[in-house]
Amino acid sequence: MVERLNWMDEVALAKQVKSLPITDPVREAELLRTMTQRGAAAGLKPESVRRFFTGQMQAAKVVQEEWLRQHPQGVTSYIKVPDLTQTVRPALDDIGRQMIARLAQPRGPEESSVILNEARRRMTRAGFSEEVMQAALAGLQAGLQED
Repeated sequence: MVERLNWMDEVALAKQVKSLPITDPVREAELLRTMTQRGAAAGLKPESVRRFFTGQMQAAKVVQEEWLRQHPQGVTSYIKVPDLTQTVRPALDDIGRQMIARLAQPRGPEESSVILNEARRRMTRAGFSEEVMQAALAGLQAGLQED
């Protein structure tokens, strides 16, 4: 989750430069559909995958909002703006595949709390806000549920 969230400053910058909104309902629905299909192919329950990625997308939006608040005028012109289509989205797609593979790994019920605690520790160490962590962890908890 940290790896995915670490891309969100670049996403925010690219969207800011292109005057794109943070929220893109069509893209989000497409991503949820794709990830749910991939999760089902990996043996995961579609609703758990959908809820997991909904949490991750919400956390990503919060990171982008925070970045835009910190950089309302943009950044200096010497920073290369990442290409969403050619660079960022392929990287996020690869991370999404890795996330599904990790969710599909067998584990006992007691391991879920260990995973959640470790995720919180890593996000804290990476400097994410409590709002970001709450959204990401809520998604993770939903994705780890077996019912």
